[in-house]
Amino acid sequence: MDDWDQLVREFESGMQDAAARAGYRKLQNASEADWDWVVAALGDETQKWFVAAVFRVGPVPQRLFETMLQAAIHEVDPDSNRQFVLPCVESFGYRKVNAFLLDVVEGDDDSEIAGAVAALYWAKMVLEFAGNDPECTLEDATLEFQKAFLELNDVWERKRNTFLSVFVNNSNVSVRQQIISVLNLDESAYPAELRPLVPRAIEIARTHVDEYIRHRVEFQLGNERLKRPLPNREPSQE
Repeated sequence: MDDWDQLVREFESGMQDAAARAGYRKLQNASEADWDWVVAALGDETQKWFVAAVFRVGPVPQRLFETMLQAAIHEVDPDSNRQFVLPCVESFGYRKVNAFLLDVVEGDDDSEIAGAVAALYWAKMVLEFAGNDPECTLEDATLEFQKAFLELNDVWERKRNTFLSVFVNNSNVSVRQQIISVLNLDESAYPAELRPLVPRAIEIARTHVDEYIRHRVEFQLGNERLKRPLPNREPSQE
């Protein structure tokens, strides 16, 4: 597909906005061959950044929903993966994106579980405040945000419960590294049947062979003040 390859070259040469806009225009009358190119590009370590930029121009189509999120899951940089998550959130909403990623977390592929946990960081709702210096709590958020957040309570509950269960039951180091940084260690946040897992998770983390997991649980509990960066994930060996 020479046209697409040319747009990628333009994108990489510094003409990023123009190339992304041209790519999105091209998709408005795309052939099946065009869509096949886009799907393949999302699995390419260079071309995927161009596709991500294309969908900052306009909505992600339904046919690319899963492929975009798979690109996020497989991206090991915990900052860059947002380029595939945020367009999907914008196009499909928090519920649909979180549901897909949580299905992956509840699966049995450890590499994908770790990647999905990392991607879920960008699928959360960021508090919106009316004032300049509010307390960082839901009660201080705008009424519109509170309403939207509470409508997704079942999603946030599923995420909390899933993270806790997977952390305790999945011994993969990368999975536990990803989860411990976002794991809620307040027993009151969980239903009664899951509360016994909280002290178990703390025990696992405190006695873990991995230095980051041991550090992060103490940071979560307020026993360490300096937060260390999350170690880089290894690329999937597929």
